[in-house]
Amino acid sequence: MATLEKIRNRAGVLVAVVIGMALLAFILGDFLNSGGALFSNTQFEIAEISGKSIPYQKYQKELNDIIEINKFSTGKSTLDEATVQDIQAQTWDQLVRQYVLEDEYAEIGLDISSQELWDMVQGENIHPIIQNLFTNPETGELNTMQVIRFLKTYDQDPTGQQKTYWLFVEDQMIQERMFAKYTNLISKGLYSTKAEALNELNNNSKKVDFEFVSQNINTVADSLISIKNGDLKNYFDNHKNEYKQEASRNMEYVTFDVIASEADKIAAEEWINNIKGDFANTETDKEFASINSEISSGNNYYKKDELPEELKDIMFDAEEGFMYGPYFNDEAYLLAKLSEIKFIPDSVKARHILLQPTQNQDANQVFAIADSIKNLLENGANFTSLSAEFSTDKAANEKGGDLGWFRANQMESPFSDTCFVANTGEYKLVATQFGLHIVQVTDKASNEKKVMISILGRKLEPSSETYQKTYAEASKFAGNNQTYEEFLQGIEKEGLTKKIASNVKEADQQLAGLEYPRELIRSIYDTDKHDIIKSQNNPIFELGNRFVIGFVSDVKEDGFATMEQVNSQLMVQVKKLKKAEYLADKFTEVLQENNDLNFIASKFNTEVYDATDISFRSYSIPNAGVEPKLVAVATSVDADQITAPIKGDNNVFVIRVNNISTDENVNADLQQKQSIIQYQNRSNYEAFEALKETSNIVDKRSKFY
Repeated sequence: MATLEKIRNRAGVLVAVVIGMALLAFILGDFLNSGGALFSNTQFEIAEISGKSIPYQKYQKELNDIIEINKFSTGKSTLDEATVQDIQAQTWDQLVRQYVLEDEYAEIGLDISSQELWDMVQGENIHPIIQNLFTNPETGELNTMQVIRFLKTYDQDPTGQQKTYWLFVEDQMIQERMFAKYTNLISKGLYSTKAEALNELNNNSKKVDFEFVSQNINTVADSLISIKNGDLKNYFDNHKNEYKQEASRNMEYVTFDVIASEADKIAAEEWINNIKGDFANTETDKEFASINSEISSGNNYYKKDELPEELKDIMFDAEEGFMYGPYFNDEAYLLAKLSEIKFIPDSVKARHILLQPTQNQDANQVFAIADSIKNLLENGANFTSLSAEFSTDKAANEKGGDLGWFRANQMESPFSDTCFVANTGEYKLVATQFGLHIVQVTDKASNEKKVMISILGRKLEPSSETYQKTYAEASKFAGNNQTYEEFLQGIEKEGLTKKIASNVKEADQQLAGLEYPRELIRSIYDTDKHDIIKSQNNPIFELGNRFVIGFVSDVKEDGFATMEQVNSQLMVQVKKLKKAEYLADKFTEVLQENNDLNFIASKFNTEVYDATDISFRSYSIPNAGVEPKLVAVATSVDADQITAPIKGDNNVFVIRVNNISTDENVNADLQQKQSIIQYQNRSNYEAFEALKETSNIVDKRSKFY
């Protein structure tokens, strides 16, 4: 069970590894070869990927597997909703990767042999997951005997949890290695030619100095341009791809917040005052507070400056049993009692010998060895020699087993507790998750005063009566405002605050300011524009301590926005184009009169600006800002020529390039190698994204979750 406990203690790191490694996690079950044919009814289809129907049951099985593994890893019997939502997203990503990639793997015959798997677990190329699970954090080395022990004994777990967990871990390693092989094949096929390298070098090494005159588009008054409906339509037709959109909804809503009433405050004050006498008279402060308090206070000893600000001056110099309160802090009524005063060291110095069982030893044998070593030490044996011979903590062995100085919270609780109560020079045996320690405290800091404060608290929370009253207010508002117009009028009449949620996607899990709004989001997509949102014919959604009533204010379908939906955006862009054309015409008129930049600048009441060392990669130009078209023209025209007007994003320009320079010390071979490395580094992510884009993924999870 020590290994099981160790795995649980490192579960958080493992989960991070599983999620964080680029395309690591696939949960493949016995459904892998059955495809979607078992469930032909689209009613139960949760997705379609690469032309394959994915049934709800498949996704749910994968989800349940990971939930149970998470429970096992963390030792929890239930998971909170936020964790479940994270696992749902993780499960979906895994399912997508599985169906997007499995045909690719099969087509090229990609697989992992049993010998490869053995090598990742016990061979020379240990997988990072195995290293994470079975490395001793004190020594930094992999405990190969622990790996072997676990593999030999996980079948003996009567619950079957260890076997399930191991199969999960094993699958993670296989799928990560499969994807690594796949992307390695792609990366090895990527190449950059010498001509491409030279072009890249030219883009980077060519520098130009130029002068320019500019006019900002916004200097043109709206009255100087004319916009017709046909202009908007032409722009929309020519730039339609810029207005591609996902399906989304806008919601306008009001909230009725459940807030503790004056009666709730009085009830909480009465409760805390009624229990004050019992708390003052009890001799078991910690136990009494643990049973009766809604606030956890811990069982630690604190110096004065470690106490909460509101208690340090009151409690530290009081006598044991002194009671302070009730006082109100962090939405709770509190009582503080000085339970104990101790004079103890702030830190201790210790050394240890760490014993870990081998394959042929049980706990009793290890304890017997530790007891023998302890007896030798107590009879004058050399600690450094015994540490070097028996201890598995190699880092400490380099210092004769010395651990240096540490505070109470810097070590495992059993180890720390033993050290702080032991006398200097005394030898103690203590077991932790790392093994059995023979520990000796070699020095202690001077004793100083510390106190233990027991806190008993009652949270200020709304009562059921307050909930009912607030719900009645929300129900009355919903009943009186059934239409969108009535809703808007009701908000104004009652002085409520209208809130807006924009661009709500069907698969969204969160809405700002609302707790767990998934049912509300699903209901939004069952509601027409300007209709009240309902779930099971109820327009009131209870989200945390809020009752929410909302209407759908806008509907956007998947595809391209309509001209009406983007009319304001079209107007902005067409205005910019018209004004740029107006300025370009003015520049052309002046150029026909005189093509001297100073003359042009005087006509526009501005000045001639300089730009130096500008390359094709330059992001912005001094006195011009971010203007890609200006950079492109400046780095491509010949020197000593006045250009035609350049219509930029925010300005119109006329320029003259004065100097062109190139770096002669360029290395095409080096650039070619760098380009190849860049392509290969991008392959891991971009290869999968390209496959995913062509897989025509239809996500229907919102029907079920």
